[in-house]
Amino acid sequence: MKKKEKKIYNDDDGRVIAPMNVDGMPWYNRHAPKIKEEMPSLPPEKMSGKDTLRLLLRLYAALIPVALVFIAAFAALIYFMVYVWLR
Repeated sequence: MKKKEKKIYNDDDGRVIAPMNVDGMPWYNRHAPKIKEEMPSLPPEKMSGKDTLRLLLRLYAALIPVALVFIAAFAALIYFMVYVWLR
């Protein structure tokens, strides 16, 4: 039988996405080196007043239809209880 060759990926930069050295697992190694965060933290970008207003208007444009659906469902429930169920 031919021995399988190990695949080598050219895009591997050596970062750990999810460390699997978890306390309590059978493969836990307490002497393994700790993983440090190497992602640089970028300062948050400042938003202008127009961007903030545009963001709030889009937020309300998304929330108002959902709120109206819930209000209509509640009104339909009250109507059903008063005029159909309790007669």
